[in-house]
Amino acid sequence: MKPTHLALLGLTLCTLFLVQSEPALAQVVFTKAERVATGVLASFRGVLATAFFGIAFVVTGFLAAFNRISWAWVALVVVGAFLVFAGPAIVANLRSSFS
Repeated sequence: MKPTHLALLGLTLCTLFLVQSEPALAQVVFTKAERVATGVLASFRGVLATAFFGIAFVVTGFLAAFNRISWAWVALVVVGAFLVFAGPAIVANLRSSFS
């Protein structure tokens, strides 16, 4: 057998294996991991994120007002805060629209 035929055969066998193993992988339950991740994300969105973005708004606002940084940095902080605090609502809306 030529090396290219052998590589093609190996690729075909790997593809068939992955197709056959997909239903078995779908049965894995991640309830404990989901609870831990949800708790971590909730704590990040709580007091820690509120304090961080409050300080970030003030610092970037003053620095941009005195021409030390670009106003784009302030816009990036605002977008970051929006994504952190509105993330769960965005995901819920996307899930409901695709299901």
